[in-house]
Amino acid sequence: MNTSKRYTLFTLTAMLAVNQLDRNILGITLEAIGQEFTLSDTQLGLLSGALFAAVYVLFGFPVAKLSVKGNRRNIIGISVAIWSTLTIAMGAAQNFLQLALARLGVGIGEAGGVVPAHSIISDLYPPERRVSAMATFVVGANIGILLSFLIGGIVGQAFGWRWAFFIAGLPGLALSVLIFTTVSEPERDLTAVPLHHGKGSLFLQTIGVIWRNKALLHVMLGIGISGIVTFGTLAWSATYIIRAHGLSQGQTGVFFALTIGVIGGLGTWYSGVLADRLGSRNPKWRLGVVVVSILAAKPFMIGFLLTENTIVALGLLSVAVVYAGVFWAPTFAFLHGQISDDMRPMATAIFLFFYNIIGVGIGPTFIGFLSDTIPQTAPGQSLGYALLVVQIAGIWGAYHYYRAMRTITE
Repeated sequence: MNTSKRYTLFTLTAMLAVNQLDRNILGITLEAIGQEFTLSDTQLGLLSGALFAAVYVLFGFPVAKLSVKGNRRNIIGISVAIWSTLTIAMGAAQNFLQLALARLGVGIGEAGGVVPAHSIISDLYPPERRVSAMATFVVGANIGILLSFLIGGIVGQAFGWRWAFFIAGLPGLALSVLIFTTVSEPERDLTAVPLHHGKGSLFLQTIGVIWRNKALLHVMLGIGISGIVTFGTLAWSATYIIRAHGLSQGQTGVFFALTIGVIGGLGTWYSGVLADRLGSRNPKWRLGVVVVSILAAKPFMIGFLLTENTIVALGLLSVAVVYAGVFWAPTFAFLHGQISDDMRPMATAIFLFFYNIIGVGIGPTFIGFLSDTIPQTAPGQSLGYALLVVQIAGIWGAYHYYRAMRTITE
């Protein structure tokens, strides 16, 4: 077994990459799936959002409870195998019901990935290095998104969307074996000051701690509301480009792979480094970078959705992508700095509940519903307006991060 911090962080980052590959392969294949099964944008939005979010958040809490004292390495390894198998099953679906059931299964499996991984990272790295470590972990999401758009775009166009799902599920099966055979369960952080004592529901105790800590409450609201934009945009932007700008599935996949996967990944990683550097001088900047990034992205995203020139639109989107993943690492590093070790898995699950039930549950589904509702006079126009409307949620989310930032004194 390898006990190196770097190796464990690298493997967990690879896990998140596979997690996001299997989750987001749907985004670039939505148009092809919708055409084959004659689905409305509302049905496609349900596949992307509400159905996935419902089971993801329900299974997140039992996983968090298991992660408090159980073997987190084993939880992650089993979860990877489950969601990878069901990703392959999505490629074999013959109707909307089978697609929905397989998608539910992917959500169940993925619920066991992030919560125990966050707990392990916080045990491995001290507070002064935690944002950087979390940011490195989150880069895995960008790598996974890169792979999802490459595989979904190129393989999906060449061989059909089903083969894209078959291929996307294979890396996770191999990774689950690697996790079981090479990764060690780290010692738990016993230096964290306990914030609760006595018996009772861990869930209710953790909720109580978050409720009494106004900064944590604002950060939780911030990540949940911001998730509406994050997941809604990620689920529908590729389809919008295909419809409004006439790019092929392969062209769109390559573009998103390069922008979200490479440019977005660099932005996510550097945001963690920047937050730690600025935070060492003024702790408020550990959340301040989130506020600035969310607001800075808005003009570019709005320009992307209103510009008819394809080159200009793609250029504006590329800039907006730089800021897309900045909020994740500072959010969970801040959370884990405010919570005792035995509460971290449950606190992470509670935050992910809000992030997914609001962000994943509302974002893609609401955009699909708006797209079906808004009158359309040009290809992709109603979808573009739907994407434009949800940008308001980003500003609302930034407000809550700002309120949390103001409470930081040390």
